[in-house]
Amino acid sequence: MVELTDALFGYEHLLQRLFSEGGRLASAVVAAQSHENLSPVAGHQILSAISNAQLSVSGAIGHMAEGHRQLEFMAQKLGIDPEAFGDVIKRPNSARGATPIGLAA
Repeated sequence: MVELTDALFGYEHLLQRLFSEGGRLASAVVAAQSHENLSPVAGHQILSAISNAQLSVSGAIGHMAEGHRQLEFMAQKLGIDPEAFGDVIKRPNSARGATPIGLAA
């Protein structure tokens, strides 16, 4: 199970990094249009391609969220701690039962 959760979170991290890099690339294109005299037509085509790629990455991130839910359901059926696959980090034992205000203090 440790290998599964490590791979799951590693894959999600790569998708998040990929999405972030797409944003950085889009910013670079806009900067090139503004400061490097890149043709607005060519710049628009590039931005359109980046936007389409970003939509695909965003969809993949959404699919992984669904994968979390499926793994949580499977873990409950197998008697495994479902929080190991969840979208939340397990709280430390010292924080169990504390209110959100108590956690922030």
